[in-house]
Amino acid sequence: MTTDQNKEVVRRFFRAFEDQDETAMTSVLSPDLQAYVHGNAEPVDRDTMLQAIKGWNTVFSGTSFTLEDQVAEGDLVACRVTMHAVHSGGEFQGIAPTGAPITSESLTLERVVDGLIVERRVATNWEDIRQQLTAVSSQPQAAG
Repeated sequence: MTTDQNKEVVRRFFRAFEDQDETAMTSVLSPDLQAYVHGNAEPVDRDTMLQAIKGWNTVFSGTSFTLEDQVAEGDLVACRVTMHAVHSGGEFQGIAPTGAPITSESLTLERVVDGLIVERRVATNWEDIRQQLTAVSSQPQAAG
């Protein structure tokens, strides 16, 4: 596959995440996926990653991604991604739903083989997200 085709596979993954389309995600994620996400030293498999995405989409609504940069070489695709979402559906790291929008930048590195993502590495600043939500949840509520 060409680097442009590999970049499109990664874009399809992000679109499927936004659309909460597990079938589409499964179509681009290898059954043998190894995902190193958010500082975990041990990889998770495809099913674990899909469950984590489902959990995210339960807690945060309207998740969307802007691919700020995308660079490919060989079978690797690197992305700088800005994510937007609203904390509307459940507790996140001990913080009750705030209804607040969040924005977070991530760096991702995907290895694409034969049209499937076989490896993902994701670095997100979770503390920044937590600080955004804490700032909102600690503001005094207006009297009604």
